[in-house]
Amino acid sequence: MGEKISQWIESLLRMPVAAGLDISDQSIKYAKFYGKRKYVLEAWGEIIVPEGIIVNGEIQKEEELTRIFTEWIKGEGKKLRSSFFTVSLPEEKGFVRMIQLPKVRQDEIHNAIRWEIEANIPMAQEELFFDYEIIQPLEDHLNHFDVMLTAFPKAIVESYVRVLKKSGIKISALELESQAIVRSSVADLKTKAACAVVDMGRFRTSFIIFAGGAIFFTTTVELGGKAFEENIARAMGVSMERARALKISAGLNKRVNNGAIYAALVPSIAVLADELERTIEYYQNHTAHAHGAASQVEIILLTGGDANLFGVDTYLASVLKVPVTRINPFLAFSGETRESRIFPITRRNALGFAASLGLALRGIRDA
Repeated sequence: MGEKISQWIESLLRMPVAAGLDISDQSIKYAKFYGKRKYVLEAWGEIIVPEGIIVNGEIQKEEELTRIFTEWIKGEGKKLRSSFFTVSLPEEKGFVRMIQLPKVRQDEIHNAIRWEIEANIPMAQEELFFDYEIIQPLEDHLNHFDVMLTAFPKAIVESYVRVLKKSGIKISALELESQAIVRSSVADLKTKAACAVVDMGRFRTSFIIFAGGAIFFTTTVELGGKAFEENIARAMGVSMERARALKISAGLNKRVNNGAIYAALVPSIAVLADELERTIEYYQNHTAHAHGAASQVEIILLTGGDANLFGVDTYLASVLKVPVTRINPFLAFSGETRESRIFPITRRNALGFAASLGLALRGIRDA
């Protein structure tokens, strides 16, 4: 999150870093860059986390997760040992709110924010770490401040920090996963335009509304790639391993297996489309005074490993009547379209590393 999230890391915030660590229930993804004008991906990879160690973003077995990190940093992650990492916090445990404040003096903003926390976040202030950012208005006539408020339960943050410190991993900053995803997904972070970023993961899908240089809100549904595979397995009478292969090879292609795989996938994709439509409508109905940001979502950006699903972009575009495209995270680092010359990772694989790439990008831009 931001500078104020924890006393443990406050003294480290301005240290130059270019490494990201994205922690989720089933895996840990990392990325590290070096360079000045054009950044080279020095290290990237994934660590599998056995089931039950992290559940819905909450660490259940700190000692086991510490062991996983310690073994990694001694082995495969040895060359990252001296790095300072920007680390993700689980989206489902955090709170993101766009709030409005009257134009008070700068020294009064902090106290005003504390009042807004009570009104907008269903937890006691003493149980939270919070940070806020005053959004630069895009229009001069506004008579208020728009402020992005981010808050996180102290117990969750402290748990993550304990594990990382015991593992010998150096922390530069902590932030919500959605903040990192936007950083690697949106080409122009100061644009007035509004977009919806859809992060399609293995176990969940997150929807992020970004406009006018700020995240307005996020929401998450417990539906992702594993559910797609379960639907295929049931419909086709095949193993989960075979269902995963069919998902990857066929996706929403009606011509494969007489449309059987398409038919198995469409109900779940339709649920995602409905949730995305509600998310977009909510934004478009609540933006009348939002620092000059566009009131209509102009594009949907897909990221996450299951954004590679064949035909999902076409399906969503046809249902929602909004252009849909998969992100190109490489452009955020160099503006170079021929990513193979710089990055030892394909654009297809990079979709699953959007958060870790975005976390690393924070370090590059802060250096």
